[in-house]
Amino acid sequence: MVNKMSSPTLTNPVSVQDLLIIREVYRELRIERSDVLGELPHGTKWLRIRYLKTGTVRTLASVSFDPPTLSIHRYAFDYPHPLLLKGLLHHEMLHLSLGSELGHQPTYRRIESEWDRYDEYHDHRKRFVKFVEAKEIKAGRLREYKCRNCNSVIYRKRKLDSNSACTKCCDLFNNGNYSETYSFITVGISGKD
Repeated sequence: MVNKMSSPTLTNPVSVQDLLIIREVYRELRIERSDVLGELPHGTKWLRIRYLKTGTVRTLASVSFDPPTLSIHRYAFDYPHPLLLKGLLHHEMLHLSLGSELGHQPTYRRIESEWDRYDEYHDHRKRFVKFVEAKEIKAGRLREYKCRNCNSVIYRKRKLDSNSACTKCCDLFNNGNYSETYSFITVGISGKD
């Protein structure tokens, strides 16, 4: 007999190996930040844990509250420094501990930055964004665009709107206003063209 009140099937569940890593980091963070994370349950059984959708570029981790679900980028487990994963979990655990109402308001930001490894994590987070982008470029899931004026290259998952222009050039040469002169040209779908 199936319980109709049970939560829906979890899509993209993490591997057992990655789940064990998350559990260990979760326990470490509860101890390190007992001032703000100590009220969370001791184990992770209360929390659904999954990977973000394959091909996700901009979102690195997220949490939802009903039911409590942690979603984490699968590449976070491939990144060479473990502080990246710890920082992503720290960020999401703070959301779970402080509540959804606080969001990313200044109080949340202050509490997050009080973590003694925050600056080091933030540096790794920036590197991780490039790490993810490089993997997605290699997989051919990003479109490549180039500014016809300054030759800056950007990558996007979705096709740019035809009225998109280089922010740097619009700021420098047109008082921050859009100008067709600085619009992007499509170079191709990376890895495929």
